[in-house]
Amino acid sequence: MSEKLIFLSHITEEKELAKIIKDAIEDEFAGFVSVFVSSDGETIKAGQNFLKVIEDGLVNCIAAIYLISPNSVKRSWISFELGAVWIRNTLNQNTGLGDIPTLPFCHSGMVFKELPQPICNLNAIEANMASKLEFAFRSLQSAVGARGRLRTDFNELAAKVVDFERRYVLFDNLEKVFDILNLSKKALKEIKSKVQNNSSSEFIVSFDLVPTTVEKEVRDILHKIPNDLIKVQSEFLGMTVTANDSFPGCKLQVIFKMELLKDYFNKTASL
Repeated sequence: MSEKLIFLSHITEEKELAKIIKDAIEDEFAGFVSVFVSSDGETIKAGQNFLKVIEDGLVNCIAAIYLISPNSVKRSWISFELGAVWIRNTLNQNTGLGDIPTLPFCHSGMVFKELPQPICNLNAIEANMASKLEFAFRSLQSAVGARGRLRTDFNELAAKVVDFERRYVLFDNLEKVFDILNLSKKALKEIKSKVQNNSSSEFIVSFDLVPTTVEKEVRDILHKIPNDLIKVQSEFLGMTVTANDSFPGCKLQVIFKMELLKDYFNKTASL
C-alpha cells in the first residue's frame, strides 16, 4: 500500500519544530504516512522545481498541519498553503469525498484569540500540550484510515516542543534587543565575525551615549530572557543637549553570553 501524504506548512525559521513533528508522525504511522516538509533536505531534491513540488504536495495530501506562531502567521506562504487546502477541502465536501483535516499547531506565544481569519475558524491546538497533540494525532489517524492505540509518548513530544519554544522565543527577544540598540545588519555581521572562534565567555557591546529610554527598553526585554544570558551596565550622564534634542542620557554596556550569540548566528541564515 502506498504511503499517504500529510503536508506540514511552516516558515524556514521554524524548520526545527517541523522536523520534530514530522518525525513523530512518521514514527507513529510508519509505513502508512510520509510528511511533506519543504525544508528537510529530503522532500525537495536538488534540481527540482520548488514551487511545483509544493503544488503537488498540496494537491495530493490527505491532511495538512500549519505551524502557527506570532512570526509565521504574518507570512504569505502560510496563507497560500492554507488557501490551497481550504479550497480542496471545500471541493471534497461538495462532491462527497470527505474532509481533509486542516490542523493549526499554535506555538511560541500564539494564542487562539489572536488567530486571524480564516485560521481562527479551524480547530487549532496548543502544540506544547500533550493532550492536544494526542487529539491532533487521532484526527490524523482517522484521515489515514488507521486504527488502534497510539504509541507516541505525547508528554515527551510536548517537552520537545517546549524546548524548541524556549530557544525560539529567546532568539526573538534577542532580536528585539538588537532593534532597540539600533544595530544595523552591517553591525550584526561585524559582531558575528568577532564572535566566531572567540573563546571568551561574554561579548560586550558598548555605547558612549544613549537616551536612558534605550536602557529601560532593554531592561524590560531582559525580564523575558532567562539565566542572565544578557546583562546591562549603565552610567547616568545627566541631561544631554544635542543640535536637535535634549534628553537624559547614559553610557551603556550590553553584555551577551558568548554561547547565546554563537547559537543565534549559527541558526540565522540571513546574516
